[in-house]
Amino acid sequence: MPGSAVVLIGAFVAALLGVSLSTVVLCSNRRQAHRASPSPSQRSVVDLELGLGRSPCGIDEAVLAAYPTAVYASAASRPGEGQSQVAAAAATVEDGQALGDTRDTTCAVCLAEYADGDELRWLPGCRHAFHRPCVDEWLRRRPSCPLCRT
Repeated sequence: MPGSAVVLIGAFVAALLGVSLSTVVLCSNRRQAHRASPSPSQRSVVDLELGLGRSPCGIDEAVLAAYPTAVYASAASRPGEGQSQVAAAAATVEDGQALGDTRDTTCAVCLAEYADGDELRWLPGCRHAFHRPCVDEWLRRRPSCPLCRT
């Protein structure tokens, strides 16, 4: 009996180790699969933000082309003038109303500083300005201002 008890305990320990090992492998595989593919709700949020998997919901190209643009020139690059070329252009666009805050020197889409010669696009509703390529791509995907969402 003592010899059979040892064999029985050994078989029980071996079975327990086998079940534990297979559980660890199974859970590890599930965890990797879960990380690799987001849940349906996570996918829909990502798709919505990127404008993927849906019909186009941004601004039409013809409307986008009608939005005003200006070339940026810093006040430092134009000696003797206290205002940038953007501010001067802003004063002449849309019935003489100033378009946006000309003190902003950073594109809110790409977060880069404006450089002399950069083409900026003004949004007519809120009068915010951004790099033209940055805001054009943004508006093709979603029809709202990157700053104020109007």
